[in-house]
Amino acid sequence: MNDSSANLVTCGERETSVPCERCRTELRFGDQAAICRTCGAVHHSDCWNVSGCCSFDCASSELTSTFPVLSISEDELSAAVPLPAPSPRDNFQQRPEPERKWNRTAIWAFVVALIGIPLFGLVTGMIAMVIACIALVGHTDRYKGLGFGVAAIILGLVDVIGWGIGLSMYMSPDAVVFMGLDDLSPDIAEINRLDEPLRRAMRANVLIQTHHGLQSGLGSGVILKFRDNRAWIVTNRHVVDPNYSDSTTTVPELSSITDFTVMAIGQSVVPARTEWIAPHGVDLALVSAFLDKQTVSEAMWDSSRRAKIGEEVFAVGNPHGFGWTHSSGDISQLRKRQTGLFEYSILQTSTPLNPGNSGGGLYSKDGFLLGINSLTGDKRVAEGLGFSISFETLNELLPERLKIAKTNQKNNN
Repeated sequence: MNDSSANLVTCGERETSVPCERCRTELRFGDQAAICRTCGAVHHSDCWNVSGCCSFDCASSELTSTFPVLSISEDELSAAVPLPAPSPRDNFQQRPEPERKWNRTAIWAFVVALIGIPLFGLVTGMIAMVIACIALVGHTDRYKGLGFGVAAIILGLVDVIGWGIGLSMYMSPDAVVFMGLDDLSPDIAEINRLDEPLRRAMRANVLIQTHHGLQSGLGSGVILKFRDNRAWIVTNRHVVDPNYSDSTTTVPELSSITDFTVMAIGQSVVPARTEWIAPHGVDLALVSAFLDKQTVSEAMWDSSRRAKIGEEVFAVGNPHGFGWTHSSGDISQLRKRQTGLFEYSILQTSTPLNPGNSGGGLYSKDGFLLGINSLTGDKRVAEGLGFSISFETLNELLPERLKIAKTNQKNNN
């Protein structure tokens, strides 16, 4: 206990409201107080009797006088050896690595891409790629499944490309599935026994095959005449020009339209070349090839002859690769078509036309060439909707160097 002596006084104005050093209660006017003679701290007299002076100053001086002061010499400081630095592992316990979760978005993208193989891949493939991109953007090391996201993008791209090629081949007007043409060749003896109008149309028909990269196309053509030992053949431009579309209006360089062949009835396949492309985007072209005159004929036509609504007609062509096929119907309507400033005649016919008939002839029942078969309605929703470019349009567009006679009725069979 602190032995400091105190002055015992009765609290006056100076001591009133001063907190006691021991109990921290304020002294009141008239209380008995003890004032430490060493530090001047004020106490209740009862608090002083319990523990003496409780002031910090008195306690510090007491501790200083009780315990000796420690000192370190320079020699002792120089001889001191520092302790090794603590390792972080000593201070912190290594946390276990958290378990990685699967990237569910990437997995869903892969599932959608797989579904796109049997389903409509043009849509599902694109959806799978979008989902996969979202998954990869948000992917971190905390997740597993990066490979699923990458695979979904690749598989989705394959879905889109594969379905796109498949649909374009299915919906192409000249798409064709070859069905063993060599094993299903026409019986030439039977053709030679036909009536002259149909026999001549059969012998004037040729099969045109094109090669564009991995794809092949098949169409028809009509022999108009022979010149310099070459057969001049009219067909549709879209049969020989893979870049042609319904909105095309320009005429390409003839040298750019290559890589197609012609086969006449009873003859082998021979290479052909382009001689003329119709202006104004009209779907007509002239090609030529070396053919044997002995087994083929020029078509028969008369420039003054006009088709009539209700007139019986027939077509000769190569639908789906079945060469020299005859089909019959009538003229359903005579129509006009405008391309730019040029207007020309279109024959609407109920004659069945199929992919491969393009470029073939539409004839009157007595064998006169009336038009060049060009397009047909969608077979999935319509039947008996075929269209031919009138022969008079061909005659009107041909340049002088290629002009043909107004009529060709000679018997060259």
